[in-house]
Amino acid sequence: MKTHRIKSGGRNGSALLITLLMMGILMMLTLGISTLVIREIRVTQSVVDANKAYYAAEAGTENALLALSKNKAGFEPNGKVEAGSDTIDPSFAYDFTTSNQTDSIPSFPDDQPIFVDKVAYSGNNGEVTADCRIGSSRDPFALAYNKQQVYQDCPRATYRKLGLNETAIIPLFSTVDNSAIAGTVAPEPVNVDDFLIEYYLNIRDGSDLYGPLEGMKLESFDVLRWKIYGQPLTNSGVQRTESIADFYPGVTNNGPESPVCIGTDANIRAVVDDPTNNVKSETCAFPSLSRRPPAQTDAPGTDLNDVTLWSAARECYQTDAGTAVTGGALIKGTTIGDATGCQMRDFIDNHRENYLILTNMVNPNIAGISNLNDPSQVARADIYYRVLARKSVPGESAPKLVKDAAEITSLGYAAGGNTVKSLNVHYKAPGFLPVFNFSLYKTQSANP
Repeated sequence: MKTHRIKSGGRNGSALLITLLMMGILMMLTLGISTLVIREIRVTQSVVDANKAYYAAEAGTENALLALSKNKAGFEPNGKVEAGSDTIDPSFAYDFTTSNQTDSIPSFPDDQPIFVDKVAYSGNNGEVTADCRIGSSRDPFALAYNKQQVYQDCPRATYRKLGLNETAIIPLFSTVDNSAIAGTVAPEPVNVDDFLIEYYLNIRDGSDLYGPLEGMKLESFDVLRWKIYGQPLTNSGVQRTESIADFYPGVTNNGPESPVCIGTDANIRAVVDDPTNNVKSETCAFPSLSRRPPAQTDAPGTDLNDVTLWSAARECYQTDAGTAVTGGALIKGTTIGDATGCQMRDFIDNHRENYLILTNMVNPNIAGISNLNDPSQVARADIYYRVLARKSVPGESAPKLVKDAAEITSLGYAAGGNTVKSLNVHYKAPGFLPVFNFSLYKTQSANP
């Protein structure tokens, strides 16, 4: 028997090589596709976790808003939900903080930079000076200041504008959470007992007055109406409010560095110039009450540093029914009929949850406003004001005023805390018309 051998011509094992090559290509394709799939899964999971963290932060914000809506002005709700406490998603967690109190209106942060742009300012009298505009970190020419620098270098920026016939309502208390103290049930308001109101007009002196009023002094014209109302400390069971109010004049040559000052701060002092020693004590201009009968407040011997003169009121203790309530400290040397004047200090000491109301009552005639539809003319009557909370006892922290808008910061967590989202929300409480926010006074233009 013969055996025949067939020669392959050197092609032995080529099928195996092709098979291995195909398997390698398939494996590479499989690994590549798997990598893409895994990456997409991770991206999808990241998106899901980011959404969870975002909605967790939003839940914290909503909790803060709910607490703000249920409590009185100035409340600062803080809270958290820890991971594992939610039965729907054990990784769900958030915490939130609220900043709603300040020591000045307008408010500036104590521990954060304030970004300021230097700008040119033109007053009503035509003078042009360097001034500041509060901006943000995104402004290319803004400089970072601290609070003290803003008050020192940019005094005009520390005031708020009050337009003609506009009203500002400022709570003179803030709500403190006493839940950690045994026996307390709900947050309680803490009164701001010592405060300072500073204001000035763009009208600097008699030369700025117009028409037949030219040459007269601002001391002859009431420009600002202030009012404080609150609840009596002794409650007879009937819900009521009481108030004091008055109209105060302007002061010649007042300005951001020499404003008119009123309030309960015992450190208010009149401006005293000593040309001999080149000394100027304090910066407060006294709100002259010389036009009031019997015109004794400017008489020789009057102590202009008596704080009661800086907060005297002729409209005192009006109840809901409009009946005058007796009591209160006398305005120095002032008695009108059988009525007695009173002052802010006495009212604050005997009332709680007080509100301050400031209204611009500038008569358009003294600002030369002939057309109330002309914004450039109406701006002449602008009043600039600020309110500062002060310490009643040295060394102790002062009670706080309420910010214009509560600042809520909420952090949401997901994926065991590996994904974090932050939300920053400013919440301004809705406006309201308080009891006694009215005035039987109307400004009138020269050509109505």
